[in-house]
Amino acid sequence: MLYIHFTCPPLPHLIVGGISLFRRGDLHERRVLDHTFDLIFVFSGALYLEEDGRKYTIEPGQYLILTPGKLHKGYKACTSDTTFSWVHFYTTGDFFYSENPITHVDYKMNKTKYYKKDVFYISLPQYGRIDDSLHEMLKNYMDSISQVKIDKYHNEKLFYSSTKSQIEYQQLFLKILTIFCDLREHEKEKELADEIFDYFSLHYQDAFDLNRLAAQYSFHPAHIIRSVKKKYGLSPLQLLLSIRVQKAMKLLEEERRTVGEIASLVGFADAAYFCKQFKKITSLTPLQYRNQQRQHEWFN
Repeated sequence: MLYIHFTCPPLPHLIVGGISLFRRGDLHERRVLDHTFDLIFVFSGALYLEEDGRKYTIEPGQYLILTPGKLHKGYKACTSDTTFSWVHFYTTGDFFYSENPITHVDYKMNKTKYYKKDVFYISLPQYGRIDDSLHEMLKNYMDSISQVKIDKYHNEKLFYSSTKSQIEYQQLFLKILTIFCDLREHEKEKELADEIFDYFSLHYQDAFDLNRLAAQYSFHPAHIIRSVKKKYGLSPLQLLLSIRVQKAMKLLEEERRTVGEIASLVGFADAAYFCKQFKKITSLTPLQYRNQQRQHEWFN
């Protein structure tokens, strides 16, 4: 996966948006755009594009960002009628590419930041898929900024006058970029949440320390909380407690350990707090759960 990183400020800005209607047998033109990015999102059919020798198939719900200074062309004609929206955009700032996303770290506000914005990055995956739930919103945004229609059915290119202020066009463009940025952020959050789950599964006996966890993964504590809650519906502490209770349930199926011993083994310093959390999660006390398991064994 190639990522495109824009150094901000300044923000990238919209040049023009449009929609293209290709017939079966139509082929995307061969060209090099010297300073312009071309974001393409396919709504129906399929588009077959090649950039610098790398071939992409863009199907409904997928997108591709063509980059400046690289030869791109259609490597295969459309096999069915194809509709796609496109956005040409530009930046006067720096941009670069990498195989990995950039991890954004929030820094605490202080008085030296009153008059100058810290550098940050907009990172866009060059190629990917947009969730179905966002298609209608994305289509509305792209239709709203569209001022060009390329219609292969009637062999014409139509141009439309501005219906909005330039600020409104740029606002809509940034909303479009936000959808693609959030795609990467959601994936990052899922990955981060999974890493934290795996960490808790191995270190469930350790004391919970959100600041230490944030430092370990180089994220703000608020981002840690948001990522875990989005994936599991629980706060990091609730997730850890749930994992501890799951571990305790297995130990309770054995006879040789007391509830107090099990509480200590799974990371609870206080047996009463362990019992409270166990009942909150399972609706049973530890002893009720043990007795339930024993009865289940008798009947089986």
